[in-house]
Amino acid sequence: MTTSCFSFTPLNKSTYKVVQDDSLNELPFIYVKVYPTLLVLIDTGCGPNHAKDPTVEEKSIRRYIETNLENEGKLKYVDPETSETKNKQWLVFITHTHYDHIGGLFEFADDSSIFISGYSQEYILNDLGCNSLCCAFNIPTPKFTVSHWLEQNEHLTFNDVDLHLEALITPGHTPDEIALYDSEEHVFYAGDSLYEVLPIYIIETSNMIEYVASLDMMLKYVQAKNKELEPLGVRVTTASGHITDSADTENLILETQECFWNTLKGKAILTEQKVMRKKNILIYMNEANNVGFMCIDNKLEEAKKHFGFEWELPAPVSA
Repeated sequence: MTTSCFSFTPLNKSTYKVVQDDSLNELPFIYVKVYPTLLVLIDTGCGPNHAKDPTVEEKSIRRYIETNLENEGKLKYVDPETSETKNKQWLVFITHTHYDHIGGLFEFADDSSIFISGYSQEYILNDLGCNSLCCAFNIPTPKFTVSHWLEQNEHLTFNDVDLHLEALITPGHTPDEIALYDSEEHVFYAGDSLYEVLPIYIIETSNMIEYVASLDMMLKYVQAKNKELEPLGVRVTTASGHITDSADTENLILETQECFWNTLKGKAILTEQKVMRKKNILIYMNEANNVGFMCIDNKLEEAKKHFGFEWELPAPVSA
């Protein structure tokens, strides 16, 4: 049996979750939704140079997924016009262009359609190496062409195939953050805007003012979907870029909102201070210790002043 740095498990009836065990300790969650003639990939992990165990045999995210789909009988289809057996076409959606989400993108760049937020195109087109933090972690910045710039509330189709996906533009963690809602499975793919246990990163290219507006928009969207789903007795669940794959989305957003405002008011619990990439970092968590924020101090100061909260941040610590 071939060893690899990935795991492959069902998330629901149409989708698999792939987790990369990487040397950067990100453990990114990558999702593959299977259609009759298409494969949708949500994010690509850290790339083949960052397996935690460098001795594993399989480090390619694409080859690993295709091998598993082949074993499941879901990689190929028969063209009804030619009776030819073909590999399904890849569509790649990037929730945001941080290194742990685009590190494997070069494996799909030549023959796949790539979908990215159209909200802040200059963020991607100008100095992606720096903005993605690829340079900071010595990861090659993938070269690719964006096939489609996503728009707010865009219902997604491809070659007349309804993907049953809707795009939400959700800037905050990064300018190019998106979420995807799968109306077939009632799953909200939140990228790094929402997850549990670890703090949400508010770092160099983050914007807390945009983030809280995105939270408000996501909450209204998910509440409307939950209302539609009431007769079915189901609710929208969140599958994030890390840690979280089945949380109740509405409850998670409400918890995150509460922690956000408590952080800005100085009422959240300061659990750690540190220096990272020469920046002073403050980590705040809620009382349950399941939602929090890891903020560069000047980002927190900017948001605090914007919303009119007056209190002194802790003094910077030494590196």
